[in-house]
Amino acid sequence: NGKITTQLKQDWGLNDVWNELVLPRFERMNIITNSTAFTAYNEKHQKYLPTVPLELSKGFQKKRIDHRHHAMDALVVACATRDHVNLLNNQHAKSDERFDLNRKLRKFEKVSYYDNRKKVQIEKEVPKDFLKPWDNFTVDARNELEKVVISFKQNLRVINKTTNKSERWVLKNGIKSKEMVLQTKGDSWAIRKPMHQETVAGLIKLRKQKMVTLNIAIDEVENIVEKFLKKQIWKLIQDGLNKKQITNFFKDLGNLWNDKDVSKIEIYYWEIDEKGSGINVSSRVLLNEIFNEKKIESISDSGIKKILLKHLSNYKGKLDEKGKEIPAELLAFSPEGIEEMNKNIVSLNNGNFHQAILKVRTYEPKGNKYNVGQIGNKKDKFVIAAKGTNLFFAVYKDEQGKRNYETIPLNEVIEHQKWRATLLEEQKKMPMIPIKPENGTFLFCLSPNDLIYIPTDNENANLCFIDFGNLNNEQIENIYKVVSFTGNRLYAIPNKVATSILDKTEFTLLNKLEFNSEKKSLKEFCIKLSIDRLGNVKTDL
Repeated sequence: NGKITTQLKQDWGLNDVWNELVLPRFERMNIITNSTAFTAYNEKHQKYLPTVPLELSKGFQKKRIDHRHHAMDALVVACATRDHVNLLNNQHAKSDERFDLNRKLRKFEKVSYYDNRKKVQIEKEVPKDFLKPWDNFTVDARNELEKVVISFKQNLRVINKTTNKSERWVLKNGIKSKEMVLQTKGDSWAIRKPMHQETVAGLIKLRKQKMVTLNIAIDEVENIVEKFLKKQIWKLIQDGLNKKQITNFFKDLGNLWNDKDVSKIEIYYWEIDEKGSGINVSSRVLLNEIFNEKKIESISDSGIKKILLKHLSNYKGKLDEKGKEIPAELLAFSPEGIEEMNKNIVSLNNGNFHQAILKVRTYEPKGNKYNVGQIGNKKDKFVIAAKGTNLFFAVYKDEQGKRNYETIPLNEVIEHQKWRATLLEEQKKMPMIPIKPENGTFLFCLSPNDLIYIPTDNENANLCFIDFGNLNNEQIENIYKVVSFTGNRLYAIPNKVATSILDKTEFTLLNKLEFNSEKKSLKEFCIKLSIDRLGNVKTDL
């Protein structure tokens, strides 16, 4: 019962303990915001207490910002007896008051008041706070809560064999009964994570323009943008002039042709890789308010790009009721703006007919996108990993002792685990991820919700002497929970933090950290910890 635990925490002084535990975070917020808005001096207690500004107070709960509130609740429940429950239940139910339990569980104080009816001064004993379970309960509770290391449940199941069951009538000894019967033998694989985002993209070869010197342009004369210049260079080549003679021809003209400088010439080129395939992928998306000038540049069709830019320019400089300029894309590509554009699309296209534009094809670098498959047209379809599927971060060490890092894509993990499942039992002790020897010696891999420890400068030289089963308060402050990773970057959060006091302020804009308070890189110095169900902390040093 929440009311019971709330009353006991108040009477046993645990609310004061909690304020002391979380106060350093609020004092740090004062430093970050260069204010005093996150602490308030209390005259009664003669000390500073944690608080938040009024505009942030809606829905804010001081107990929910730190995972240790679960340990505090568990402590209260463990120390509460049946008598505590009976007494408080009777009070909240407004039943007969249990004077016997009050005498047993609470402190009584003498109070004096004047009875107007009897015209006498009356002195009586009234129940106050609940007696503490033992004398040093509050001090002991704080000391133990400071030592708490939070562990987190993980879900790293990526792939397994299917084992479907169905309920059927089964005849046994002449009696029919319903039983769960195995439907398949587990010959098929089941992927337990989303394999990729919904959007599928295809490779695209883009023709772009760049400025090069005249020497380079002569070698690629067919790609020169300026038609008359290209025609002249072709004529000179057909007349038998070599590259040096052509260069001298233009030098004699002062590197001018049709009053234009030709020392640097614009040519077309294709964005392709060494194999001649595109390095960009494209997909069709709905035209909407996010298409500002920068986003329009990612459209592959140059004709559509010109129409949209011309339409966008018609909405620049529009002001709202307060005189503030409205972003042009919010008006130009709202449903009404798109309808207006398609009504006037001929004039926007210099008098030429054009179909209505509702969707556009945008492109982006292929990056970490991978093939949907290897058979048929699946090899030409590219997807990106779904959010939350980066489950493994490998840490290696090279010969010079420098660490290397890699986020293992989900598709590689799936292929590795399928292969690993075919091995003998004694061979399955190998890691759950593919190891790449070219990165160096494999140290360990990390997953979301893993715990890591950042040793101090003194501990770095003597890691084997750290007693992880008996860490002190300062050492516990150096334990972090892994949150996520991308590429070779690892993000974590202090082990005890549940939520930030102020979003995008307390722990960077991402609400997670790459460096500790001493500016030490978490991924560079971290040691992986493991914690069992009994709370024993250890490491594989």
